Amino acid sequence: MPTDDSTLKIVLGEIETVRMKRQRERADRPRSTWKRFTQQELNDEACPTYKNLLVGRSRRIPDRQTIIGIADYLECGSDERNDLLMAAGYLPIRTEWEGRELKLGLDWAQRTMRDLPFPAMIVTSTQDIKGYNEPFLRLFEIPLDRAFDTLMNRIDLHCHPDLPIRSRSTFDKESFELWESHIVHGIQAFKREHLLSRYDDWYQRLVRRAQDYGLNEKVDKYEKRQISEEEPDRAQSILARADSAGELVPIRFKQVSMTSSNCDYPRIQVFLPVDAPARQLFEDLGCPADCGPFGSRGLAGVYM
Repeated sequence: MPTDDSTLKIVLGEIETVRMKRQRERADRPRSTWKRFTQQELNDEACPTYKNLLVGRSRRIPDRQTIIGIADYLECGSDERNDLLMAAGYLPIRTEWEGRELKLGLDWAQRTMRDLPFPAMIVTSTQDIKGYNEPFLRLFEIPLDRAFDTLMNRIDLHCHPDLPIRSRSTFDKESFELWESHIVHGIQAFKREHLLSRYDDWYQRLVRRAQDYGLNEKVDKYEKRQISEEEPDRAQSILARADSAGELVPIRFKQVSMTSSNCDYPRIQVFLPVDAPARQLFEDLGCPADCGPFGSRGLAGVYM
């Protein structure tokens, strides 16, 4: 794309600002990366014409994919990457909803979830839990005194010791393997889905949270065994309390994701019974025992 000198200077100025920032950060953490973030290294790793652009032998702004490659080399967060794209005249990349769009999406999810006859929760693109219904609280026996005031993420939901889900999902060898497989494939899917956000602060916080629970080691173990990235279509197991008897019984359930017609998030996760004990327990919760295809009242008006 031919350009005038002023536009090219703006693009190079944005790149150089981020590059020198990364050099200063590297000086504070010399072992944090193999990169030196020099002009020559950027030329070799991300943009073969970069040195020519700097000395004026080329006046063509790199194409969009090359700008994205430069941002990736410079380990840019979403805001930095979009600044580079817009300086070069390209549209930014939206990786998550925010502001009014997020509010409207959450309003839709709340209205939809109120009409669902099954346990359900609302999840954002950052895996934060932004809502849940009463059958969900009763099924998983979430303590009402906490009610997710500080535990607002799916990782905590599955792993925090103050919640009963981890211990009740790992009551024997088979259930432990199902729980571990579900966790690993969920983390792998999250990393693939949010590849462009991996240098954002929220993403790094989530990675550290998974590390605190020892989940990264589980992912590494599965990857070394070359487990398929595709999650098997298997039900999950958990010990749930039957209202009629008050005792814990093993049940099997599956999850279904629901979104509106024009976005991936916010997403409603709906929990459906799979075996006879689960169907009986769901009936005790006031849910339809028959969820084929999605219960007697159905999930009409939503998109899967």
